[in-house]
Amino acid sequence: MRLIGLPPGRWGIGGVPAQSPSPSVTFGIKEGVFDRPDADEIVARLVSGVTDAIADVVGERVRDGVLIEFVGTPAGRTGLGGVVVTP
Repeated sequence: MRLIGLPPGRWGIGGVPAQSPSPSVTFGIKEGVFDRPDADEIVARLVSGVTDAIADVVGERVRDGVLIEFVGTPAGRTGLGGVVVTP
């Protein structure tokens, strides 16, 4: 998971520099998760839980703008310590 925060004025919304943008979170997740029968539930629970946690820490004002993205990685397309990780 990556959570990236930017200082005021370094992010734009609607073509205008945003003074207090909401956080954006990107999850790197194994692509096979999306093939599970409970994939929709897993994604929904992650989105809800992470959004709640961010709002608890940063403040409710950011809740409606929190963006959660899932980037699926196919099996065998990840490396760790210089070696391709195989399933």
